This record gives sequence, C-alpha cells and structure tokens, in this order.
Amino acid sequence: MTAKQAQAQRKRQLKPSFHWLKPVLALATMAGSVIGLTMMLDWMQDPYQWPVQTVNIEGEFRHLQRSQLQNAVAPLAGAGFFGMNVSAIQEQLQNLPWVEQVSVRRVWPDQLSIAVREQQPVAYWGEKGFLNPGAQVFEPEQAVDLPALPRFEGPDGYEQRVLLMYRQLQGILKPLQLSVGSLRLDARRTWRVQLSNDLTVEIGRSNPVDRIARFVRVYPAILAAGSGQVMSVDLRYSNGFAVRRQQVDTTAESTG
Repeated sequence: MTAKQAQAQRKRQLKPSFHWLKPVLALATMAGSVIGLTMMLDWMQDPYQWPVQTVNIEGEFRHLQRSQLQNAVAPLAGAGFFGMNVSAIQEQLQNLPWVEQVSVRRVWPDQLSIAVREQQPVAYWGEKGFLNPGAQVFEPEQAVDLPALPRFEGPDGYEQRVLLMYRQLQGILKPLQLSVGSLRLDARRTWRVQLSNDLTVEIGRSNPVDRIARFVRVYPAILAAGSGQVMSVDLRYSNGFAVRRQQVDTTAESTG
C-alpha cells in the first residue's frame, strides 16, 4: 500500500457516519404528517369553522310539520358540516311515526339536504295504528281522525294478507257500487266484512273470494226476497246462506 492510499484510508476511518440519520428523519416526517393530519381533522370538526348554514327539507306533507323535522335535525346538524353524523340524522328522522322513508346528504360547502316521504295510510289497523300501501303498520303519537279509511283487524304478521283480501274484495264488490268499510280476520282465520251500507257479511274461513263472488251474484235476489233492511248475510254454508233482516214495525207504520 502506498503512502497516498494509507492516507486516504485514514481519512475514511475518521469521517463520521450518518446512516442512522435516515430512519430518524423518516420517523420525524411521519410524526409531523400525523400531527398535521390530526390538526386538520380537528379544524374540520370545529362547528364554528364549518357551520351548517342551511337545512333544506323536501317533501309533500299532510301530517308532518317542517318545524318538527327541523327540531329533530337541529341538535345533530349543530356539529358542523364535517362533524355531523349523517347516518344518525337519518335514523332520527326515520323514527318519526309519519316518516316512511328519508335520505340525508351534505351539500358543499354549508348545506344539509333532506328528502322525506310521508306515510300514506290506506287503512286503520287495530285500535291505534295505520297500514301503509306496503302493509307496514305505524302508530302516530297523537290520534288522527281519517273517517274515509277502512278499518282492518288481524293477528300480528297477517297485515299483508288482510290488505290483499281488501283489494280483492273491492274489485268484486264494484258491480254493486259497494265498498269495504271494515275487514276482520280473527284468530281462527275467519273473515268478516262490513260493507259501506253497514251490511255485515260473515265470509268464513274457506274460499273467501269465491264466497264473496257468490254473494255479489245473489245480492239483488236477497234484496227482492223480503221486506225489511238486510242487516247481515252469513255465507258459511256449503249449499246456501243465511240472511238476517231488520224487523219492520207495522204498528208504527200504520200510525205514521
């Protein structure tokens, strides 16, 4: 080894090594990124920096009040544009009795858009509930009087079956210009219907649609067969039916 090479080797040995510095810098960079991201997220979550200025509620309402929806949303929207929990807002509104469906979304930079579909009752169900077109039961917090709706009764879980029977009966009764006022399915799965003229029809359990179709065919003959208002018809016979009429008070008639 020459003197020059020996001198170069001594310089390399005396030169400090900085290989340990690379992982330290990498860790420092990562830590700085995490801290910066955390600060940015905290800034975004600050409701004073990103307030929700406008809540738009869309929908056609007869029983819901926009103020009711606004009051339900306000506490959750107060968390700010980024801080509010959209899923929690949707669940909060979905739990309102007259709400059938709701969708919630953010609209940049400071708005909340809410679309609400109100329940459309097609019938009363039981004492306090209503049935919607999808055969789902809902119960308003306050009593609502909707006298034009029919009244349904039935065991839990039979809502769809009762609604289907109602729709079938409506079509069958149309030639008589009558409609269903109330429809009941009892625990023994026996049907009873009260028509719009207050006539009660005991349908029974077997072949209810066929029995009502037979009733429609013979109804003109029932009206013509005797005096007194027809109060009820019992179709629970294999070869016929029973008719109960309101008795006419001939004494009252003769005296006026």
